[in-house]
Amino acid sequence: MFVWSDRKSQLDDKERLEQIIGSSDGLNQRAMGLFPHPKEEAPRRVDFASQIKCRQLLVNIEGNEETCVLRLVSQRNKSRAAVLIFRGRVLGCIYGRKEHDGNLIQLMGQEAFQRVRLEILSSDTIIDTYKIDDKTAIAASAIFHGELYQPHSTETVKETLEFSLNHLLESSMPGTIVLNENIDNAAIIYIFKGKIHGVFSFEEGWLENSREAIEKLFLKLGHPEVQASKLLACNIWELKQFTFSVTGLEETPLSASHSQLPVSSGVDYNELEHLRNDKQEHGLSAKLRDKDREREEPTRFVPGSSNNPVSQSYWRNKHENL
Repeated sequence: MFVWSDRKSQLDDKERLEQIIGSSDGLNQRAMGLFPHPKEEAPRRVDFASQIKCRQLLVNIEGNEETCVLRLVSQRNKSRAAVLIFRGRVLGCIYGRKEHDGNLIQLMGQEAFQRVRLEILSSDTIIDTYKIDDKTAIAASAIFHGELYQPHSTETVKETLEFSLNHLLESSMPGTIVLNENIDNAAIIYIFKGKIHGVFSFEEGWLENSREAIEKLFLKLGHPEVQASKLLACNIWELKQFTFSVTGLEETPLSASHSQLPVSSGVDYNELEHLRNDKQEHGLSAKLRDKDREREEPTRFVPGSSNNPVSQSYWRNKHENL
């Protein structure tokens, strides 16, 4: 069973986190930064692949329908990757590797995730896994699957920010606004259901969800750039078309024979079926159930809270609105 670190253990992971963030190999920091960053109170674990049952990790994430981010760095392979997972399915993935000749390979989507599944088998790969909320994950997916706003040629950067922010709020569509300073990420704004759901500064961390915080961030930038994306999905079923299975097993019918299962996955579908009991006793949601009740009122997007078996998962409610 994959065990999430407690707060003390998370603090002891500082050196490994510095390798994740500071490594110049593979995926550049700007691409890595497009994935939602962890919050202080969020469950998290950073460790070498040799210390984690990686096969069980993927099974747990899919079986528990967790929403989280995986970041990987391999010094040996000179590679880095990041994976956005929504309710146990991959919603976005980027992989980068520096070849011996100095060329950089960058992949996205399922092709990138195939490389990720190979990288986690390397014992020296550092894996950073942390939970995020569903609203943030959905909004963040607009970067990979959404419609990019194309500002008018006469529009100022400030006008682009104001128009894109107002449009996302008024349309009630999920989306993100990325503020850049030259070639570096400066901040990311997450919009969900007509509200500012998150404001993250790469210098200050998570800030207040307000226009005032966005305005202050913008004024600090000397040469700002704005990139806004809107996710064109109205319900959970439309969102699923952008996802794929973490283990490769969910698309396989329960009645399929073992010979029909992907050999590369190395997992048994029975593990997913029986994961309900493990989740109730040891899962991430069970460990934090009391703590979660003290936070804001839960929405329909509460990963890992369902007591239904995998065959009757969140995804069955195709009309659930975003």
